[in-house]
Amino acid sequence: MSVGEKMPGGWHTAAPKANFTVTLFLFAWALLPIGFMGMMLLFHKFETFRLPIMALSDALLVLTLASAISQRKGSFYDAKIQLSVFLLGISILLLILLYVADLRQWWWIAYAFCIGSVPYLFISLNAMAGWDHDVHQLPWDAKMMVPVDACFSDWNVVSTRWSTSIMAWKKIGLITGVLYGGKQEDELHLNLELLTTKDHVFSDEELGVHWSHFNPQNTPIQSEE
Repeated sequence: MSVGEKMPGGWHTAAPKANFTVTLFLFAWALLPIGFMGMMLLFHKFETFRLPIMALSDALLVLTLASAISQRKGSFYDAKIQLSVFLLGISILLLILLYVADLRQWWWIAYAFCIGSVPYLFISLNAMAGWDHDVHQLPWDAKMMVPVDACFSDWNVVSTRWSTSIMAWKKIGLITGVLYGGKQEDELHLNLELLTTKDHVFSDEELGVHWSHFNPQNTPIQSEE
């Protein structure tokens, strides 16, 4: 399916928008203190700088991951990203314990988790940057409720109201599909995106989406609470 192609029910396709320049810049800077950590782990030098260097590394890695996740809605549902978040979270918790509980003699365990999270973070960033599957878009009125019962099969519905956050999501094997609201100039859209590459093709039955049932002309206006 090519970008701009018309689909049933008024849907059309568009290219995903993401710019990972800042993410890669942050990741590159994070590798510098990580390198120093590796040297300290090997040579046991500069003991007073061990925890400050690790704190800087964790901060840059968190910023790197946050900048990537913020650009790909629903990416947190992906197992690779969840593993990266888990390892980085353990690293931060261990760092806090080293400071608070005065367990600095166990610094090497925290170092192992921090350095070990880097390859998993790289895999996650590479995956998110490579997700180029077309985004399915439909013009939508923010006052209209999405008829989820008629439109979706086996999706996890978060909200039936238009929102720029995740409205619904589904796991198709290891691949995540997400529905969220978007805005282009003065026009609002529903965006349905598959977090994968273009070479993955799914039938409507696999997606669990009934495209024509999204027609806002057939959806009654719901009064605001």
